[in-house]
Amino acid sequence: MAEEIMKDELAVEEAPAKKTRKVTAKKADGTTAKKATTKKAPAKKAAKTTTVTITLKKSLVGCLQNQKDCAAALGLKKIGDVKVHPENAATMGKIAKISHLVEVTK
Repeated sequence: MAEEIMKDELAVEEAPAKKTRKVTAKKADGTTAKKATTKKAPAKKAAKTTTVTITLKKSLVGCLQNQKDCAAALGLKKIGDVKVHPENAATMGKIAKISHLVEVTK
């Protein structure tokens, strides 16, 4: 019985981790060949982003809460506030929500 337990314990012991080594391809003349590396395409230069100037022309008093939130997200608090934002889909969506309260120039 004790011998069986000892054999089980020996069998449970972990095997040593396998060592891995890098293998390079050898040419016929005995020199090693390096793998061809692929070059990344050069990063595209960022196109000039167009900007939009937004001016709050009407008061937010009496507006719906989502309209007040859109104005706050654009950084408009008081009548006459002017902010410049990039012209993208997110900004244009916010402007569309409060188009009756703001003046937009490109």
